[in-house]
Amino acid sequence: MSRPVVFISRVPLAAALLAAMAAPALAADVAAPDAVLERLEQLEKRLQLLESENKTLQQQLEFRTERLERVENRAARNALPGVAPTYSDVPGTSTFKLRGVLQGDIVGFSADEGGYDYNSGTALRRARLGAEGDFARDFKWRLESDFAGNVVGITDAYVAFAGVKPWTFTVGQHKAPFGLESNTSDNYNTFLERGMFTNAFGGPGAERRIGVSAQYSTDTLNIGVGAFGDNESQQRTATAPDESVGVNGRVTWSPLFEPGHLLHLGLSGYWRTELSSGGFADAVRFSDRPNIRVDGGFLADTGLIRQAEALRYLGVEAAYVRGPFSVIGEAGRASVDRKGALDTLDFDGYYVYGSWFLTGESRAFRNGSIDRLRPARDFDWKKGTWGALELALRWDSFDFSETPVIGARGNEGDSATLALNWYLNANLKVLFNYIHFGGEFTPLDPVGDRTRGDAFATRIHLDW
Repeated sequence: MSRPVVFISRVPLAAALLAAMAAPALAADVAAPDAVLERLEQLEKRLQLLESENKTLQQQLEFRTERLERVENRAARNALPGVAPTYSDVPGTSTFKLRGVLQGDIVGFSADEGGYDYNSGTALRRARLGAEGDFARDFKWRLESDFAGNVVGITDAYVAFAGVKPWTFTVGQHKAPFGLESNTSDNYNTFLERGMFTNAFGGPGAERRIGVSAQYSTDTLNIGVGAFGDNESQQRTATAPDESVGVNGRVTWSPLFEPGHLLHLGLSGYWRTELSSGGFADAVRFSDRPNIRVDGGFLADTGLIRQAEALRYLGVEAAYVRGPFSVIGEAGRASVDRKGALDTLDFDGYYVYGSWFLTGESRAFRNGSIDRLRPARDFDWKKGTWGALELALRWDSFDFSETPVIGARGNEGDSATLALNWYLNANLKVLFNYIHFGGEFTPLDPVGDRTRGDAFATRIHLDW
């Protein structure tokens, strides 16, 4: 907004007045010095009066300018627009924003092999509501709960200090450093669910936990490390196992980081001890469903592994983006060190997928993770714009065959997922997944050794 500028120079004004008013007097009566002095005194008084008026005008201008800036500042900071507006105090040192996620799924199953009765239907995958903000300039906070499945649980509850750039220090319940999919927001998933091995290995050793962490973040280099206990939902009683403890770390590097052209490489790992699972101490279990959550049947399941002393994980990740095309993959191994002379157990998994934005958008990364997709043209039927369309194909595999649990020995499986995603805008999207899955010695087939099935799933997603 342009503002009027008023400025009255004292020197040119005085010179002009003296020249204009003194000249006639001097010309008319050069020999009358008293008349000249009197005229000069009058001019000096008028000059002082004009200077006083000029000072008053300058003060009024400064007052009005300051008031205008305050109004603009309040308008800009007090309610920043968005799906959920961000509110701020006038100095801009504190902010407050409501945040939330709604995800509704519908799926139809078709069983080819195995004796499991799949349950087609609907479910709320996520129904989260919370708030986040800044205070005292350098501090951030977030508190969020999930209400899906008629169960209330806390997802995030933390305070972070970001006053030493580019470091951020966080304490509370938050995501522990892990792999690419796990540390990317659930709002930015390409598929309805992450890779099976990512979920299976993340459950016992990563995901959201109470702890402290430090994050170093630039455009091309990100380092995260932290010490964590269990999730706040863990029951703690006299008969319950002790809380597990461990450390997590992740490093990512982007040797190529340009708009629409990116190469991302990463390494992550964790170590945990005092393990427990299902109310049993010194136990661990890896399991996951076949890339959909409406039905509760597990395709991957090691069974309950007892005498587990420590759990180690090491994973690698990579992504390459070139315009509307991208290729992304992860692989990892979890090793269970058991007590006494019992052998160490190794379990493996990986996924890889390719993506193509038919409407020309490019996948974005931020702080070592996938960022929000913003369509080049939001959906607007009046203007004839339809948002963004993405086509993706993923291969997802796990090998848990080394489990010592007799009923689960030989458990391994894989899935192929074809996805068509429609991004109406940056916050609203519809995802279509066709999933073909299969496995050996899975819990889905109690009488044979082979499971095969198909799922046709749709999700409506809104976040703010």
